[in-house]
Amino acid sequence: MIVMLILGLISGLFMFNMKGSLEEGKAFKTEQASQQIQEIFSMQIAMGVDPESIQKEPELVLKNAKMFKDPKSMLKDGWGVPYRIEVSQEDEVFVRSEKFLSYVQKQKNISDEDLKEKYSWMFPPAKIG
Repeated sequence: MIVMLILGLISGLFMFNMKGSLEEGKAFKTEQASQQIQEIFSMQIAMGVDPESIQKEPELVLKNAKMFKDPKSMLKDGWGVPYRIEVSQEDEVFVRSEKFLSYVQKQKNISDEDLKEKYSWMFPPAKIG
């Protein structure tokens, strides 16, 4: 009985630590993928792709870029939520994950200003008017 209790406690601790690692993995995947997608879309605009098509049909633009086998899955963050993609009037691309930003802010306890500075590709300029 005592051995089973000890094994139960050890496995419980292992599972608790594993959950944190899974969340870290989701955050890492989201950070890297969103930045990569932003760079690819920016390259596509520089190559003459209509910026409006990036917002309307991002999957098609990624597919035509021939950088990913499965563009549909690339357009989702680590939690499986689709990225919010915006193109500014200056043709700057922003790829945002709300789940990622709330996770980072909660886990790292950083201010909104630091969040905007560190993850600038997720924050389009504020709309005036």
